[in-house]
Amino acid sequence: MGFMQRTVSFTRFQVEGPLPDDYMEIFPEKIMQRAFRKIDENSLDERSEGWVNIMDMLDNRFPAMEYFKEPYLALSWRVDTRRVPSRALKRYADEAERDIRDREGLQYLPKKRREEIREHVRLMLLKRAIPSSDVYDVVWHLSEGTLLFGSTSAKLCDEFRSFFLKTFECGLFPVSPYSLGEKLLKEAGASPGLLHKTRPSTFAR
Repeated sequence: MGFMQRTVSFTRFQVEGPLPDDYMEIFPEKIMQRAFRKIDENSLDERSEGWVNIMDMLDNRFPAMEYFKEPYLALSWRVDTRRVPSRALKRYADEAERDIRDREGLQYLPKKRREEIREHVRLMLLKRAIPSSDVYDVVWHLSEGTLLFGSTSAKLCDEFRSFFLKTFECGLFPVSPYSLGEKLLKEAGASPGLLHKTRPSTFAR
């Protein structure tokens, strides 16, 4: 769900390392290198990922570098995937096996050949599959080094961290409520040990 919606779920990260002095020059090049590209209809690719405009998932050119919204950098991470439904794969594979048995006068097909037929059918259907698109918003507070990612899925967060590292060559570390509390206490000049005294509270009768 996008950050422009009324409600949103997100994961908070801390960006590793300091912000480069020349980020206004080097970030546009890095972003364009990892901008989203559509899956070629004639390819066997099952997945494509890349950056798009946070306001328009179809914009991967960023003509005016709209992602710079000082003090933030705001983008969306688009992931397109192609899948062959298991029921459709089984039906077409069964038909292909039957046609081969009839043509060659066979009663049974060896397991290895059945696997080869199934894979051939899967690749044929994959080219005909329409990709599904998912978009996850990303907002990076450049000076503070904090980043919000529009998903709470552990698997997606890991995949995004890998993609972010490939783009900007710096890592992301998850920020938990506890670690955030430690940071706020340190900034206020208080001891992080105060958190050890906290206990769960009930807010409803």
